[in-house]
Amino acid sequence: MSKITQEKDINRQIESVLGKRTILELTPIKIKKADLSDKICFFFDTDDNASPFDINMAYDAGFDIVVPISKMTADQVPKLVQDAIFSRKPKAPTTFFIGGSNVKEGEKIAKEVVKSLVPPFECPVIIDPRGSHTTASAVVAKTIQDMKEKYGIESIKNKKIVIFGAGPVAGIAAILGAKSESQVFLVETWDKSNKEILMKLVEELNEEAGKEATQIKGIFAPDPEERYQIAKDADVIWSLAAAGVEILSRDLMERISNGEKKIVVDINLVPPYGIEGIKPKHDNDEIYPGIFGIGALALGRLKVNVEGKILKEAVATKGLKIFDYNYAFNVAKTLLARE
Repeated sequence: MSKITQEKDINRQIESVLGKRTILELTPIKIKKADLSDKICFFFDTDDNASPFDINMAYDAGFDIVVPISKMTADQVPKLVQDAIFSRKPKAPTTFFIGGSNVKEGEKIAKEVVKSLVPPFECPVIIDPRGSHTTASAVVAKTIQDMKEKYGIESIKNKKIVIFGAGPVAGIAAILGAKSESQVFLVETWDKSNKEILMKLVEELNEEAGKEATQIKGIFAPDPEERYQIAKDADVIWSLAAAGVEILSRDLMERISNGEKKIVVDINLVPPYGIEGIKPKHDNDEIYPGIFGIGALALGRLKVNVEGKILKEAVATKGLKIFDYNYAFNVAKTLLARE
């Protein structure tokens, strides 16, 4: 067979397999590059100095850059937010974190942030003024878990909960307690406040909790004996007042210790502690007969884990997602369930 004949035979075989009109193309392989955009957290703090605590937490959670903006007010939000989002591509890893001691202003800031996010430049928003959402969530979730462990009680529904303090943490804890259908008493112990201020706060908290929640009741009790009277038949006591202020002395706690089991929580890490007899290290330990105490360190670990979990989720989130006290509460319960 001649060389020409062999070539024709080979071509016929190729055509029979591929077809005469088949065109072989070399298509370049497109490799999708990973998004290497910096993960940026804009931290809006209402205080004079942005909190190093929250800044450190954000870095440890995986943000590449944290931009602290102190003395933040709601009227500054639209310009700052839109400058931040329009200078980046849609769905760039940008997060807004609202903190600071001024809870009311923080709530206004959060609403303005959400309003200022324009599709498709939406992104996550974390709301945790002065740690109030994550701390209160830790208090409530830890109480529920410990009541279940000690008494086999699955929820705090219908339980009498006395909250000492009327600050940010106490307010969020009151809302979560009311949403859990507890009998919630918010007790202001600061003698420089007054009943009118407290009632106004309680009205706002009840409005936030919603119609499905039980009604939060406010009591102005700067006198220790008044505090005893409201706390003596409580199922749960949360001491959430200012640091370094004793709310219930040993004498009062011994009188409250009537043999009925109670859970007592104290977030105070600065002596004198809010509840005399509770130490920061206590973790559901019996501090008086029938009274089990949870101290600041046990709560602090959970609070930090909740905030860290939220920040890590925000780093990985694209698009709008609100991380508030409802979300923090669910995170706290989930973390405790895994222990």
